[in-house]
Amino acid sequence: MDLTTAPLPTAVADYEVLHMLGEGGHGRCYLARPPARLGLDEPVVVLKVLADRVGEHAFTCGVRELRAVCAVGSPYVVRVFDAVWEDVVVYAMEHLPLGSLNDPGRPLARIEVLTALEHAARAAHDLHEAGIAHGGIRPGNVLLEETGGMLGGRLSDPGLARVLTPGAAVTGTGRVDALEFTDPALLAGAAPSRRSEVWALGATIHRALTGASLYGRPLGPQPLEAIRQVFSTRPQVRPGLEPAEGALVRACIAEDGVRLASAVDVADALAALRSLP
Repeated sequence: MDLTTAPLPTAVADYEVLHMLGEGGHGRCYLARPPARLGLDEPVVVLKVLADRVGEHAFTCGVRELRAVCAVGSPYVVRVFDAVWEDVVVYAMEHLPLGSLNDPGRPLARIEVLTALEHAARAAHDLHEAGIAHGGIRPGNVLLEETGGMLGGRLSDPGLARVLTPGAAVTGTGRVDALEFTDPALLAGAAPSRRSEVWALGATIHRALTGASLYGRPLGPQPLEAIRQVFSTRPQVRPGLEPAEGALVRACIAEDGVRLASAVDVADALAALRSLP
């Protein structure tokens, strides 16, 4: 399946495709009707079709990670229903029509943004407690859900999750726009860790609350150029944050020895910010 030239399909595997929701460096997302075999109550799901062709072994590894994420059972992680292999990895997850912190379906109050960020941090903590690193925390992966008139957040894209194992290496730089939310230590070859995900949460909080990058200007457009920018530019908190918000971002992106130790620390700090007048 060549995603760069393929027209909109009417079906992928046994899913009926309704329309395309978006396209990025990792693949395409479709709104689709799920097959009866899943026995779902949801009338529609989001079908993510990854861009890279993979073999059966890679698919098996990917499914193992997806199953591990599902087994966590966190209320703050988007549910994944199914995965299939058609030369590329295809998986189905729940549809949250309010969009993400990167592109919300309606204007958000600041307290709603803080709540969604807090929930994303709690999702990251739940994954970490199960030995899983999300590996892609950023505003576009913080999806929004409204229940009983209250807005909450769900951490999405578990297909990019990494298992927290000693000696794990970063095998690629990913999309250039994701580098803004990547701990520079990972680009230098450090292993994914709780603290590297805290850095990503700090960058996500900063972007969501200010609309600006920690690096002051867009990275890129070429990966090597973007990486040079990351290593040559000191991340700085931009104007537009309340003092306590700025202090939290600085604590997330501080040097490893003084950085907040865990995602639950970030979540608790965000909850405290919501209670401030």
